[in-house]
Amino acid sequence: MTNILIDELPYSVEVCGQLIPINTDYRTGILFEQLMVDASMTDEQKLVEIMLLYFGEGIMDLVTSCGADAVGAAINAVRWFYSCGRETEPVKDTGEGDSDGKEEGSGTDPPFSYEYDAGYIYAAFIEAYHIDLTEKRLHWWQFRALFLALPDTTQFQKIVGYRVMKIPAKLPKDQKQFYQKMKRLYKIPEPPDRVQLEKDLEAILERGGDISQFIK
Repeated sequence: MTNILIDELPYSVEVCGQLIPINTDYRTGILFEQLMVDASMTDEQKLVEIMLLYFGEGIMDLVTSCGADAVGAAINAVRWFYSCGRETEPVKDTGEGDSDGKEEGSGTDPPFSYEYDAGYIYAAFIEAYHIDLTEKRLHWWQFRALFLALPDTTQFQKIVGYRVMKIPAKLPKDQKQFYQKMKRLYKIPEPPDRVQLEKDLEAILERGGDISQFIK
């Protein structure tokens, strides 16, 4: 596992024996999550958009020259980068669905949504780190490390606390009503399971590995 304290942040990954640049901006990771849960897109379309999102147009030339191996290698690189260097089982681009997809979850993500909580997250970074996310181009790994360490004093973390809180039955009525109100006020649709996103990416590759029809 890569250690952010002693290892250099990655700005490129190896695909088919070639070292190619990868889009490291934290916004890319957020767009990737939104893309993965977009029910209007087919598996093949998602694969193409993921490749373009992280590698740009040049990746298609590599896919053309290396074939299906480049797709599997590129997706493995995306999964590794998205998980901030956490080792995962490689995607097997066989088209036979023989990958077991077993992974261990980090267990570190609270219930939140980059979309619904955008304002709270933005404010939390300013309060905690004096970082304006509209101006700063943080590396995805930097962003995730800072995000997971946001202090409980920020409004965002207070909101997360309301969402996860189990209201004790013996709590005074007025306090119970207050927490119930907070839960309703800050309720969000089911947030993405970030470990499941990686598993879904593997399944998409198995079901829709042939993207040749989308390569111009």
